[in-house]
Amino acid sequence: MKKAKGPLVLLSLDKTGHSTTEATPASETPQRSAGDTLIHSSVPELSFEILGRRPGLAWDLLRAALLVLALIVTAGFTLVVLPQSAVDRLASNIEARHGAAQQEKIALLYLGDDMNGNDFRIRGLVRNISSLPIEQLDAAVRFYSHNGTILETTVVRMNKETVAPNETAQFELVYPNYKMDFGSYSVDFKLRQGSPVDYKDMRATK
Repeated sequence: MKKAKGPLVLLSLDKTGHSTTEATPASETPQRSAGDTLIHSSVPELSFEILGRRPGLAWDLLRAALLVLALIVTAGFTLVVLPQSAVDRLASNIEARHGAAQQEKIALLYLGDDMNGNDFRIRGLVRNISSLPIEQLDAAVRFYSHNGTILETTVVRMNKETVAPNETAQFELVYPNYKMDFGSYSVDFKLRQGSPVDYKDMRATK
């Protein structure tokens, strides 16, 4: 009788009496047919995600720097194109406004005149808009002829020797026997020592 061909499994007994199975040599492993089902171990699939580059703080700073640089270049080009006289005039206006904002200490609230008989009377009211008291403030009234030339200057004292912050002071000048001796006048302010005091015109418009 012929013996069936197939893998041989040899049993051997260990000292405890349990059987052990010897592995079949790899060369004698049976071939799987096409219909056999193959069992694969569970292997996780790898997934890839492409992340777009997000602009950070450095990129925002770079864009801001480029914008500032573009503005500077544009301003420089504009100054080059403008005539020198226009540039000088613009610089003078900026400097004058900046200096006036820093030096204005009083505000002119009222300036008017009237006739009292033959006397021409000029009155003015000012306020101290600085944070310090102003000592010995005077008003300098200049009279001009009808053609615009200056005739004379008269210094008038305020009714207060010391004008405290936010306090008002006034002056009054009487020109006697006025017979159209002058055509116009102007008022400036100065300290009694001679230094001028810039003022802000805050007279109410009619």
